[in-house]
Amino acid sequence: MIKPILIALSVLFMIPNFIDIDINERLAYDHKEQFDPALSYINSIDKLEQHIDSNETAASLKPNTIDYIVTIATAIKYRFYHGFSHFTLKENWIAAISEKVIGYGLACKVKPDDIMHQEYAACSQQAMVMMEILKRKKIAYRNVGFQHHFALEVLVNGKWYYFDPNMEPEMTNDERLEENWKCCAENLKKYYDTSRFKDLDWKFGVNQNVTIGKINQTFAVNARVFQSSTSLLSKILWCFPLLLLFYPSRKTKPE
Repeated sequence: MIKPILIALSVLFMIPNFIDIDINERLAYDHKEQFDPALSYINSIDKLEQHIDSNETAASLKPNTIDYIVTIATAIKYRFYHGFSHFTLKENWIAAISEKVIGYGLACKVKPDDIMHQEYAACSQQAMVMMEILKRKKIAYRNVGFQHHFALEVLVNGKWYYFDPNMEPEMTNDERLEENWKCCAENLKKYYDTSRFKDLDWKFGVNQNVTIGKINQTFAVNARVFQSSTSLLSKILWCFPLLLLFYPSRKTKPE
């Protein structure tokens, strides 16, 4: 009786690895963002960096200038539309099912290269992609935390500038300066398209100061460990019932 159960478990653990479906909530493209589907071929941080470098070279931009950083943010803005990207069953079925059952964003991708596999990404995910590019370029950054939103600041010539590739605010370089918006979320709302974002008070709060993170911080460390381990386990878990099936049973010798 034990053998059919072990075989069934092995098959059960193997099947999700062939199903490329996101079982968690996914937002559809609303055709209001500046998303460019033609950029979907950029499916890794290396390719994104190459794309950004080509744009910067074509525009003759100097490193560590605000226009240089704007080019990075613009590339990310066009690469994604808004929505949490999750692991599909094929990519990591343990994380996908864990989020479906338990929640807590367990299947929400946190590694930049994983995020690049989808056309859509949430505010925190797009910010983490931008932070990875900045890290490669040795440019300092820190996160900007709102009540229900996530953006970042970038250090250029000793001054901090605000960026939010996910919600695409219309801001001049001077308006991005922290000394002008004074770390107050209320001062940023006027730069956002209220026809698209009707919930700014919920996202930013009302008359609230933002939370400024540590410089060059790595985010979601625990989630990275969980997702790395479950990604591997998802691919090999089906082997364990078979190992038990073929493991020779020990017979006790009569005394």
